[in-house]
Amino acid sequence: MAERRRLLYVDNLRLAMIVLVVLVHCSVTYSGVGNWYFTDPVPQGPVSLLSFIVFQGFSQSFFMGLLFFLAGYYARASLVRKGPREFILGRFGRLGAPALFYMVVINPFIVHTLADMNGIQSRCTLPQYWLVYMGNLSVLSGSGPMWFALALMLFCFVYAGLRAVRPSAAQAPVRAFRPGLAVGLALLCAAGTFLVRLRWPIGTAVLNMQLCFFTQYILLFALGLAAHKNDWLRTLDPRFGGRCLLVAAAGIPVFGVAVWNALGAGGLGPYFGGPTWQSLFMSAWESVSGVCMTLGLVTVLRGRWEKTGPLLKWLTDSAFAVYVFHSPLVVGLGRLLEPVQTPALAKFLLLGGLALPLSFGLAWVIRRTPLLRELVKA
Repeated sequence: MAERRRLLYVDNLRLAMIVLVVLVHCSVTYSGVGNWYFTDPVPQGPVSLLSFIVFQGFSQSFFMGLLFFLAGYYARASLVRKGPREFILGRFGRLGAPALFYMVVINPFIVHTLADMNGIQSRCTLPQYWLVYMGNLSVLSGSGPMWFALALMLFCFVYAGLRAVRPSAAQAPVRAFRPGLAVGLALLCAAGTFLVRLRWPIGTAVLNMQLCFFTQYILLFALGLAAHKNDWLRTLDPRFGGRCLLVAAAGIPVFGVAVWNALGAGGLGPYFGGPTWQSLFMSAWESVSGVCMTLGLVTVLRGRWEKTGPLLKWLTDSAFAVYVFHSPLVVGLGRLLEPVQTPALAKFLLLGGLALPLSFGLAWVIRRTPLLRELVKA
């Protein structure tokens, strides 16, 4: 099979999603909605809380699923090019090594020194905490944002295993994309998400893996594999992508009204999971948004973002380093800004405005540092 030319707009879209990851973590710092190392107890009114929840909820509905989709697309390309053995070894180095570094070095440093979670600095030094952290196996839950790399590595290993067991599947005929596939995928995702949340609602985690979102991640990773095999990223109809984006956009105010009513009625708890109509609504809305945003963005942006230049290439090459190393910067800056007396939304914008350029600046340093640069190869 002839190797296909790399799609520049896909790299640009991946960069945009990682920028969104940084901004969401900045948002959690002030909203208190979600799991993060440090939360600034800045007062906020119902409008700012609604704004944070809608921003985070809408972002969560698609940004990580889209990253898994793109990862699936390139995973199949890599396996076809390298073969199973080299592919698996490459995933170990590309994903496992930076995740391990984060778990062993970065996470305990953030917890103890930057965030001082639960006042731990008053009870022990960093080396003492590190020994306990490693000894009681807390390290297994210390992946932070690098849960994505660990989950992706697992998905890739399962995919490589299935290809080894059924090599004939790679010879299946190429199929054209049909809109009905998007509908079926959204329905399957909604049903699976609802069922998973009966056991693991939003806010729970197993070894830092939020299983409540994994139905979408698995399905979109598989869709990315199929997209590469069938060359859908080059052939999907832009008009179909535009309709997908319209559907996703129409769902935002619906989600906003649901959140506003929930805040006025006692909280979002019923939406997080369990046998409730609210959980079913949340599962369906997230699934439709995730599928539509993924297919819409990868289709509509094909003719608009297929470009690069010295600055844009540097940014896309630095994106993974930003993903790996942005957390200590966001936490450290959040702690420094804590005394600033200003509304929550303004502090979010200030933190985001500082964290993004500094994260790319740190990525520039990391990518020129021996040993560390090997962890974040573009």
